[in-house]
Amino acid sequence: MRAFDRCANDWFRLGGGMGVGWAVFRNYRGHAKEILGDVTDYPRFFLMPPSAMIDADGDGLNIVTLLDPSDQIDHEVEMVFKIGEDMTPEQMCVGIDTTNRTRQTLAKKKGWPWLEGKGFRGSGVLGTWTDWDERPVEIGLSVNGETKQLASTELMVHSVESLMDHLLQWYDLEPGDLVWTGTPKGVGPMNPGDKIEAWMKNLDGKKTSVLSAICK
Repeated sequence: MRAFDRCANDWFRLGGGMGVGWAVFRNYRGHAKEILGDVTDYPRFFLMPPSAMIDADGDGLNIVTLLDPSDQIDHEVEMVFKIGEDMTPEQMCVGIDTTNRTRQTLAKKKGWPWLEGKGFRGSGVLGTWTDWDERPVEIGLSVNGETKQLASTELMVHSVESLMDHLLQWYDLEPGDLVWTGTPKGVGPMNPGDKIEAWMKNLDGKKTSVLSAICK
């Protein structure tokens, strides 16, 4: 493969062909409780830069970038959907919102922005894409073969419709933007060499999106 082709491929995988990530805050009660927080009365979002998000290859292989392994880096599995030309969900996948908990916690205490806790390079790890299905799905994540997170999107505090209504009311969305719909309880740390598996299943129990990654 020529150097230009490799660069172009990396550019697309690292968000060059992707929109902004709109990530909702505390959208599962179990997760809000485990981080000693409350759910919100309406959807509240933070942004993930396109360059922070990494598409998987066709088999769902990807990389979890710890960036600074001396910090506590947590997994947060989510259902992610992509916005189409008509400003409605077009595709969906499983994703991992990789969170630098050490830096995020410090930033919150100091009243600083916490982009380096949530939007650092490679922090938005995406699985394989499938067509949008409005029915509930199961999302799950395992670390070294042990299931850590497992929940139905039925447990979301704010529905997909509610998320889109709020986003369209306040912001100018673009086709290709991604909406991260929140993580259920069970978030926890990852370490170099850990094998991460994440998945999304439909109501028939079929895996419709997969993600397999090694922490580096």
